[in-house]
Amino acid sequence: MFELLGRIFEILVVFALIRSALGIVIRIFRGMGGARGSGTQPPVRKTVAEPDAVASTLLHQDPVCGTYVAAGSSFRKICNGQVLHFCSEECRDKYEG
Repeated sequence: MFELLGRIFEILVVFALIRSALGIVIRIFRGMGGARGSGTQPPVRKTVAEPDAVASTLLHQDPVCGTYVAAGSSFRKICNGQVLHFCSEECRDKYEG
């Protein structure tokens, strides 16, 4: 019984090693494909989000009901030079500032 379990474990370990080795080889060949012969580097992907995308996903707390709402989909009101974000028109109208 233990002999069978030992064989299965060995097979799984060998399979994992082969899979890892193939993954490394594939990554190496993918890296060589774009830069070979052209003399240029592959294009660099942007990692910084656009300002509009970041602003639309920032969460603000509604001062009336306490709900968190995304800046891009909020109902806004300017009070004393400060932009307040509300979850609905009702909350915006209820606010006394």
